[in-house]
Amino acid sequence: MEVKITNGAAVRFEVPQQIWEGCKDIQFSQFAGHDMLAITDDAGGFVLTYLGMTVVEPYESMAAAKKAAPVFAANVLQRLTSMIEKNINE
Repeated sequence: MEVKITNGAAVRFEVPQQIWEGCKDIQFSQFAGHDMLAITDDAGGFVLTYLGMTVVEPYESMAAAKKAAPVFAANVLQRLTSMIEKNINE
């Protein structure tokens, strides 16, 4: 099956991917055309959120969170893929 990006979403995918913007407490970036946030938590750590999912353990710094972001995004997409495949195979 061939897929394409809709006209309405084209701008989202044309934005440079994995370029962080924001301030010291919250930053955001595009991963696969969707926003990921790196944000401080109540305890002063830094968490990543993406497509309705978040990390279990916060990172000690914003830099550490951003460094982990590509692997986190891949893990989120893998989990979503597994959820879809489970329904295909049932």
